[in-house]
Amino acid sequence: MAILYLLILFLFFILCIPAIIFLIAFLAAKSRKKKQAALLTELGIPEYYAFVRYNIGNTQNQFFKIKAFQGSGIIYVEGRDIKFVDTLHEYPHTFPMDQSAIKWEDINLVNGLLKWFSVTDGSTKYFFNIESGMFIFNIDSSKPTTKSVFETLIQYQMNYKANELPI
Repeated sequence: MAILYLLILFLFFILCIPAIIFLIAFLAAKSRKKKQAALLTELGIPEYYAFVRYNIGNTQNQFFKIKAFQGSGIIYVEGRDIKFVDTLHEYPHTFPMDQSAIKWEDINLVNGLLKWFSVTDGSTKYFFNIESGMFIFNIDSSKPTTKSVFETLIQYQMNYKANELPI
C-alpha cells in the first residue's frame, strides 16, 4: 500500500512539472507586456515600431547560453534614425539610416531556429527577431513577422536615401 501512495505522489509531481513551466511562461509573458506598455508610454507612439528580441554582436553565435536572446525591447523609426531601446534601458542604440546596414540573417541554428535580421552602424551590430512569446499565449495573427519588420525598415531606409539624392 505504501508503494502505491509513493507511486501516486511521484506521478503527481511529474504531472505538475508542465503546469509549472506553463505558469512561468504565462507570468513572463505578462511581465513582458507590462514592460512593453511602459516603453510605449515613455516614447509616445513612434511613426513605426515593433517589439523585438535582441542579441548584440558575438552573443548571436555563442553556443552555450541560457536563452536564444539577450533580452527584449522596441525598435522604432524616428526621423532619420532607426532606434532601439531594451526594456531594462541597458543597451539603447541609435542607427543613423544613412550610415547603417540592415541585413536579413535568416534562421540561426544556435538560436532556436528563429529568423533574425541585423542592423549595424559599423561599430555595433544588433540582431533582432520578433517578440512573440509562446505560441499558446499569443494568437494575434495581426502581429508583424520578423521578415515584415525587416522589409519595412529597408523601405524606410530606401525612402530616406532616395530623398537625400540631389536632383
